[in-house]
Amino acid sequence: MQKTAAVMEMLNHCFDDVERFMSRLQQTAEAQSILNQRGKKTRSRKSKKKQNQDDDLLTMKACPPSEEEFVDIFQKIKYSLSLLDRLKSSITDPDAPDLLHPIFVPLKLMVNTTGGPELGASVVSPAMTNGAVSLLQEHLTEGEKGLWTSLGANWTSPRSQLSVSVPPYTPVFLDGWQPPASDSTSQTLEDPIELQHKQDAFRESRAAQTLQNQARQTAEGHAEDTDEVNESSLPPEGERLYCCSYDFVARNSSELSVLQGETLEVIESSKRWWKCRNRFDQIGFVPFNILEPLSALNNTGRDSPVVRRQSTRTALSPRSKYFSYAPQSPTGTSPTSPLRPQSMVLPSTTMQGEDSNRVLIMNDELLQRLAEKRGSVRRVVPRTADTSVPLNYHSPSAEVEAWLTSKSFSQQTIQSLGILNGAQLFSLNKEELRVVSPEEGARVYSQILIQKALLEVCRLFVLAVLCVFVCVFVRSCLDPDFLRWLFA
Repeated sequence: MQKTAAVMEMLNHCFDDVERFMSRLQQTAEAQSILNQRGKKTRSRKSKKKQNQDDDLLTMKACPPSEEEFVDIFQKIKYSLSLLDRLKSSITDPDAPDLLHPIFVPLKLMVNTTGGPELGASVVSPAMTNGAVSLLQEHLTEGEKGLWTSLGANWTSPRSQLSVSVPPYTPVFLDGWQPPASDSTSQTLEDPIELQHKQDAFRESRAAQTLQNQARQTAEGHAEDTDEVNESSLPPEGERLYCCSYDFVARNSSELSVLQGETLEVIESSKRWWKCRNRFDQIGFVPFNILEPLSALNNTGRDSPVVRRQSTRTALSPRSKYFSYAPQSPTGTSPTSPLRPQSMVLPSTTMQGEDSNRVLIMNDELLQRLAEKRGSVRRVVPRTADTSVPLNYHSPSAEVEAWLTSKSFSQQTIQSLGILNGAQLFSLNKEELRVVSPEEGARVYSQILIQKALLEVCRLFVLAVLCVFVCVFVRSCLDPDFLRWLFA
C-alpha cells in the first residue's frame, strides 16, 4: 500500500535538492563577480601571492554545474509537480495550487541560466501525469504558463500523449536518502508516479471502451431505425393480441413484467424480443417464446381485447431502476421505451364486468395492507444514511460517483472509479480494484459484493410478492369466501 507519508517525504527531498542547487548557483555567480572585479584592479607584489591563493578558491566556486546536474534538477522539478498533484487531496495550508508558484521561481532561473528552454525541453523522463497537467492548466499565472509552454510537449502533455517511449525514473537524492522499499506489512511499495501512470492508463482505457460502446449502440440504433418494421409487416389487427404462457419479470426499464394468462397487444414482432403493450398502456419488450396468439385460444374464452384502463393503486415496489440486476437485453436500448415501474398486475382477461372490477378492488386493498405492513417495519428498523444512494448494473457514472462518496471513500478513489458506470464497476475484480486504488481497493470490492447481494434480495422480494398475488388470485377464484375471511 502506497503510504501518503512516504510520498510526502519524497516531495520534501525533491524540494531540498532544488534549494541546494539554487544556493550553489548563487555562490557560483557571486564568486564569478568577485573574480571579474579583481581582474580589473592592479595588484601589488606583496599581496600577489595571497591573491592567487584566494583566486584559486574562488575559481573553484565559480565553476558552473555540469549539464548532467542541470538535467537532474529539471527531472526533480517535473517529478515534484506530479507528486504535488498526487498529494493535493492530503495537504492544506498551503495547498497544492499554492505550492506551484514557488516551484516556478527556480525553474525560471534554471531556464535563464542554461540560455533558454532547450535543455529543459529535452527532459523526457519522468513523464507528466494527467492530473499534474490539469493542475498546471488550472492554477498557473499567465507568466508561469508562458514559461511552462515554452518547455514543449514533454512538460505540457501526459505520458499517454507523447510520441516517444518514456523510460522509468528513479530519483537519487543528494543527501543519500532512499524511499522505503516496503511498508509495515512487508508489501512492496511501488513508485507513486509510476503507479499514477498505471491508473491514468486504466482510466483512459475504460473511457475509450465506454466511447466505443456508445458508438456501437448509436450505430445499432441507427441501423434499427433504418430497418424499422413498417405497418404492412405487422400482424393483422385481429392477430396482434397474444396471451402469456409463462411469468416474466423485467430486468430493466425497457422490458415489461407479465404474468401467465395476461393478454398483450404486440406492437413490433420483427425480432426475438417483441415490443408489447399491456392493458395499462405500459410498453416494453417481452421474449417472443412465451407468447401465444390469442386467436388460437378462442375455445378457452380468452379472446377478449386488451382493456386499457389507468391503474389507480399505489405502486408497492420502488422504481425498476433499483431492481435492475441483469445485463440489458439485446434490444433493451430502444429509445422509444419509456421509464416505467415494474408491471405486477394480476391476469384479469378471463373475467368480465363486475367480477373483474371486484377482484381489482380487492387486489388494491391487499396491496395497500402489504405496503402499510412494510412501512411499519421500516420505522422499527431505520435505514442507514448511505443506503439512500442507489447503485445497480445500469447506474450512470454520476450515480457511481455519488455512491462512492456516500461510502466515504477518498477523493483519489472517487476520481479513479467515478468515470465508470454501474456495469463496469461491478465487472471489476479485487485485483483490478487494487490497481486503481491500492489503499481502498479491497474495501471497494467488499462494498460491491454487499450491493450485489442487496440487488439479489430485491429481485427475490419482487418474485415473492408476485407469487403472493398469484396465490391470492387463484384461491379467490376457487373459494370466494377466502377473500371475505382475508379482509374480515
